[in-house]
Formats: sequence, C-alpha cells, structure tokens
Amino acid sequence: MAERLPTIFLLALLLFLSRVLSMSIFTIENKCNYTVWPAIFSWQSQVSTTGFTLRSGEARALLAPSSWRGLISGRTLCSNDSTGKFSCITGDCESGKIECPRTYSWSQVTYVFLGIDNGGIDTYNISVEYGYNLPIKVVPAQSSSRRCMSSSCVVDLNKTCPNDLKKLVEGKTIGCSSACRKVNTSETCCSHDFKSKQKCKPTLYTQNFERVCPFTNRTFVCPNSTDYVITFCPSSSLNNTRSSVTPLAGPKHSSRQKLKPILGTTFIATTSLLLIHIS
Repeated sequence: MAERLPTIFLLALLLFLSRVLSMSIFTIENKCNYTVWPAIFSWQSQVSTTGFTLRSGEARALLAPSSWRGLISGRTLCSNDSTGKFSCITGDCESGKIECPRTYSWSQVTYVFLGIDNGGIDTYNISVEYGYNLPIKVVPAQSSSRRCMSSSCVVDLNKTCPNDLKKLVEGKTIGCSSACRKVNTSETCCSHDFKSKQKCKPTLYTQNFERVCPFTNRTFVCPNSTDYVITFCPSSSLNNTRSSVTPLAGPKHSSRQKLKPILGTTFIATTSLLLIHIS
C-alpha cells in the first residue's frame, strides 16, 4: 500500500517523522554528467545503506538516526570485472560490490564528515585531508548563522593538482592525492614532532587546496537533527572533468534538467518501520 502513496506525500511523511524521532534527512544528489556511487561509513549508529548507484540527475534521501556519526564520499569510474567483482578507479571501498564494508581504509577522495545530535548539536565539515576526486557542496536546512552555513569545494582541483600527486586514467586527471597520503612522513602529515602550528608548514598541496577551497577542513555547528543536502558537482561548469574519460560501467548518462528522486524499497521499509514505532 505504501508503494502507491504519492511521492510528495512520502517526502512530507519522512520530514515529519524525522522531526518526531529527532532524526536527520540526508539528501544526496548527483549533478555530475556521469554516474557516481556514494559510499557511506558509520562510526556510531547506522543508516539503511553503505553504498548505492546514483546516476546523473538522481537524488536519494536517507534517514540518519540521532547520535549518528560517519562520512559520505563519492566513487567514480566503477565497473564489474569478468567474475562480477565491483571496483572503482576513485574512492573504491574494496568490498567487491556496490555496498561498502563496515570497516574502512582512507581513500584519496573528497569527504563529508557528519555528526548528528552530538551533545545536542550537529557538526559537519568537508575534508580534503587525504585527497580529492569530486567537487562537493553541503547545504544545511537551518543555515541561520556563520556557525551553521553551507560549505563547498566546487573548484576543479584536478586542474591545479601538482603533477606528482595526480591520479591519471587515459592521460586525464581523475583525482588528486594529498602529500601526506603519498609520502606519509611526520612533516607532510603534520604529526608527531611536526604537529604544532609552528612546525606544521604549508606545502604546495595544502596551499593549492586552501587557496581555492578555504572552507575545507573547517567544522560547522548546526542545531541538532538538521537536514542536509549533499551535492556532487554542484556547479555545471565542473561537469566536464571526466566527460572525455571512457566510462567503465555501462553507457554514460546524460544530464537531466531536474533531479529524479529515488524512493525505493529501502525508503518505503524505513518509513513503514517508523510508522510502527510511533503508533
């Protein structure tokens, strides 16, 4: 019966239930002109999925329970080999399938860290500490102050990435590693004896990121149970980054004028369980 409910009603119901149960809604949308496979890792509590396919122009809403802590990233250029094993050129979570494992090793990608209702507040930040592969924007629903405002890294850093840190496919830059990730020394990672601000000196890499994306690695604080929209490729001018790279998983999907919401069985099941919980 729930599957026959109008989409607009389901969205309104999800919003209502998130308020009643002190949950947050993450709307993950893909404005790139190619498919992105979001990866979600939870350190505290769990959401309904750890990875899924998000074609160009699609969006998916997920419920994050109170006290959820985790990260969201995007994988690109993914495919299945002859044995059916799934892998991605950037952001691969090494599970061999679309859903990611509960454990995680850091990849050279753009991350969004989120903490929901942590001591009565939400926190989030965009991180390029380990590298960069996709432009990302985060917009909280309650952008009411400088402590709780939208943040983004929408400049194509692949075009300004130092040559020795570039990740190349078919001669095209599809990612940028951090110096810490590549060299892994105390000096490049600002750890151990180089942890202080006096000894942690800017590098070509950190200056590259900080100059064009000054809000990365800055933590924002929002009211608890705020809803968030996380957008891959928020600026249409950045969509050509991989347009000339041969897609590895089926035909490339063209951009759409409007985002197509995905309200599949996971969404329906979650909504039904929440209805039972509050009835």
